[in-house]
Amino acid sequence: MTNAAGGRSVVYAAVAGIVAGALCWAAYRLPPASTSDLDQLLIAARALFAGKDPYAAVAHSQYYPLYYPLPAVLLVAPLAALPTEWARAVWAGIGAAVFALAAMRYGRGLAVGMLSASFLHALVLNQWSPLLTAGAVLPWLGLFWVAKPSVGTAMLAAYPSRSALWGSALLLLASFVVVPDWPARWYDALRSSQHASPILQPGGLILVLAVLRWRRPEARLLLGLACVPQTIGLYETVPLFLIPRTRREAYVLAVLSYIAAFAQATFFPRLPGMSLEQNLANRWPVIFGLVYLPALVLLFLQRAPASELVDRSTGRAGRLEQGDP
Repeated sequence: MTNAAGGRSVVYAAVAGIVAGALCWAAYRLPPASTSDLDQLLIAARALFAGKDPYAAVAHSQYYPLYYPLPAVLLVAPLAALPTEWARAVWAGIGAAVFALAAMRYGRGLAVGMLSASFLHALVLNQWSPLLTAGAVLPWLGLFWVAKPSVGTAMLAAYPSRSALWGSALLLLASFVVVPDWPARWYDALRSSQHASPILQPGGLILVLAVLRWRRPEARLLLGLACVPQTIGLYETVPLFLIPRTRREAYVLAVLSYIAAFAQATFFPRLPGMSLEQNLANRWPVIFGLVYLPALVLLFLQRAPASELVDRSTGRAGRLEQGDP
């Protein structure tokens, strides 16, 4: 990458981050008042700075316990000094900026993923999926995979990286220095989790067919995401935009994500008294039929490339060809 191209990438990433941060900030200014996935981690980080148990702090102040391992708290800790509203916006901006950098380096249709309902959902809810997805292209971001080890395992299986392993190991070491017994507290929190694997949901077993293309990282990614426990929300499908090989394929997947978002809100609203887990389970057929299944179809429609440009510094595939549409 030339200096000029690198400079443009940084500018585009900065613009993407600013726009995403502004959108997130505006979203939480609109009624009704709501919380984000980041809020728990901010509470945990602030408790940690105060010398308190982060898991107990979240359990006493939130409806759900802290399902994240302590490395996730450490990664969010630099934002804990900010007001919650600004921390949400900064987190969304960081996710969008690094995703944009990864998309420009990866090529194919990954940049189109930023226009999808999956990506917008992840930004507004302050989810980790943009950062986790970027780690497939930018190895130094692989350390974020340990913050969400379920999805992180799927990412590592598809895109193995020494940088990710070393970064994760150092982060884990730091977490044990800060709170030596955190795994036991994390395990106690996870016992109440109702996260599920897509492969165990109605129709999900068909995703096992991805194993027939196991030599391709995209196939291992889809298979891994189908197997690991998760909330099965639309935001969890952001990594699937690593699968399209052209922008045309990615646009199809992005349009389908909006149809899925509309169908979920229209036909499967969250009714009063309904748990989040039950609502997500009701919505699964929509995500399966409009996002996961099309991603599987793309895997089998794509022919093996005759050649791929490979970044020698990372060993990762770049654009399929210079004229990739």
